[in-house]
Amino acid sequence: MFTFLGSLFGSSKAGEAIVDGISSAADKLFYTDEEKAVDAAKVRSEGFRVYMTWLESISGSRLARRVIALMVTGIWATEHLASVVLGAYAALAGDPAKWERVSAMLAGHAAENNALVGVVLLF
Repeated sequence: MFTFLGSLFGSSKAGEAIVDGISSAADKLFYTDEEKAVDAAKVRSEGFRVYMTWLESISGSRLARRVIALMVTGIWATEHLASVVLGAYAALAGDPAKWERVSAMLAGHAAENNALVGVVLLF
């Protein structure tokens, strides 16, 4: 077959090149599941590599971020817990109004810091 095509186009190598080109074009028309899986693996691998490079570039600031996160969430958690405890104590206290006022104040402060705590924990 290559000899026939080669005689039409000059040489048998030309015929082989034509057949290879046609088969390659036909192969490129269909995107198989195997090719999709290979491409998806390449994308995941590249994304993971970029993520690891980013982590290595910021590794020096990890300790500082953890300390800041502990400080911010510690204050926020203390306000929430104190609000709950004082609210429960108000039911047992002789003058519950002042304890409820303090509980509401702490709950308000904690609620105002919800967005800040969320942003800190996100990073």
